Amino acid sequence: MSRTSLPLRAAGRAAWGCALLAAWAATVWASAVPAAAHGGHDHGTPEPALMISARPRLAVETDLYQLVAIAMGAGRLTLFLDRTATNAPVTDARIALVRNDASVVAAARPDGSYDLVVPELATPGAHPLIFQISHADGDDLIAGEIDVPAAAPAEVAQATPRSSFVTQALPIAAALVGGLAIGFIAGRRRPQVQAALFVLGLLGLGLLVLGTPVEAHEGHAPSPVPDGASLTGDLPRRLADGSVFMPKPSQRLLSVLSERIAEGNGLRAVSLFGRIVADPNRSGVVQSINGGRLSAPDAGFPRLGQRVKQGEILALVTPALPLADQSTLAEKQRDLEGAIALAQQKVARLNRLGPGVTPRSNIEDAELEIVNLQQRLAGLKQAKLAPEVLTAPIDGIVSTSRAAAGQVVAAQDTLFQIVDTSSLWVEALVFDQLDPGAIATASAIGPAGTSMTLAFRGRSRLLQAQSVLLQFAVETPASDAAVGQPVTVIVRKAEPVKGLLVPREALVRGAAGETVVWEQIEPERFVSRQVRSEPFDAQRALVTGGVSAGSRVVVHGAELMSQVR
Repeated sequence: MSRTSLPLRAAGRAAWGCALLAAWAATVWASAVPAAAHGGHDHGTPEPALMISARPRLAVETDLYQLVAIAMGAGRLTLFLDRTATNAPVTDARIALVRNDASVVAAARPDGSYDLVVPELATPGAHPLIFQISHADGDDLIAGEIDVPAAAPAEVAQATPRSSFVTQALPIAAALVGGLAIGFIAGRRRPQVQAALFVLGLLGLGLLVLGTPVEAHEGHAPSPVPDGASLTGDLPRRLADGSVFMPKPSQRLLSVLSERIAEGNGLRAVSLFGRIVADPNRSGVVQSINGGRLSAPDAGFPRLGQRVKQGEILALVTPALPLADQSTLAEKQRDLEGAIALAQQKVARLNRLGPGVTPRSNIEDAELEIVNLQQRLAGLKQAKLAPEVLTAPIDGIVSTSRAAAGQVVAAQDTLFQIVDTSSLWVEALVFDQLDPGAIATASAIGPAGTSMTLAFRGRSRLLQAQSVLLQFAVETPASDAAVGQPVTVIVRKAEPVKGLLVPREALVRGAAGETVVWEQIEPERFVSRQVRSEPFDAQRALVTGGVSAGSRVVVHGAELMSQVR
């Protein structure tokens, strides 16, 4: 091999590397630059914008009813009828589509909606509709218009194989020729860059193979752009202005109800933390005085929640005697038994002497002494073996039971607690100087949202942990109230205040932790309003700003409304 052939081979390797790198660059440029359409051609429709509703619909609201009609395709309409004031479904109305010559009555469905067939809706365009509502709450006539859009064209412009080949092959071929020339000249003049150009060429070859766009095979069309229905669907969503689109099917599923709020006057209230306690006059505990081994009565131990009567036997406690006491009792028992034997012998001797020798009074005294000794012996045995009987102190329900057969209990151990659930109290902590004379009314809210009316009973004069204890009697106890259950006490002072009364369930927390209510402004559209509120009673709150009187506020399902994204 001659010396002159080595530079030529090196220059060739550099030329091929540079050519491959240039071809890869041409491929990337060809795929990145958008192709312009020829005259009369189009490269496809742009991506559709998100719509509020995917299906054509009619949403009309009157003073009595809300009517939402959704076009389901093939000329079918699904109707939802609700009351405007409460958003409650109306499932037993007669809905008729009024036409020029006749009327078509909608058929009621089991889910509370109505089904109606309107053949005209199968054609695109605006269709005016008039519905006649007949119901016991009132008759109404609702008119509106539903717009059915035309179907989008399904044709997709495709490039012919020849045009695709010419568009992509010409830049790559030109880049290969230019790269060969540049690489050969650079390799001849600068051998030190030969290796670098060759490595870059291999890299370009790999990227050329892996980076070539994948196209559909012959006879297959590219994937179509998704339409608005597939991107949105009739699902709850938050709109760009912050409001929430909640379709009627979702409202029925979540039981969304609203209420028109009105302005009213009330008394300013204070919210306190409290818990339910037993009435000291209608509760009691069962304890052992001496202690011993526990045993069940004939009816068994009472179970939790069982109602018992005053004086009913709940348990038996057999006292445990120390060894020294047992020895003392045994010695006394033997002494009494010996004394009884001696007295019996004395009576026998007196009887043998006969009545003429022994006075009758001596015999009677000896017999009376025997009876006395026998009673003392029986009492000693009874004190040694008889168990302690534990009975119910009051009529009530067993709220606590710590009894087990064979259990050894000490004196003053609480075995049972009896509570009369018809008479309960509430203890609340107040951290400011609340004047008891200023308390007008009071109520309590349980964990399950149950309300209980309270009556003030007294306050403590001892400051504990910077708080004062208040006691209230429960006038209307809840069925699920339990001793020790935490509650929220609403104390209303004799101070008038003016505002809007809303159910407490309508107040929810917003994204930033603020208090908001959801206002229904359209049959399927809701807006959150930030409000200022104060406690009013166990079921309602007083709104002093943020919404106006007459607004329709969501009172059921507001918490779920805040979760819509």
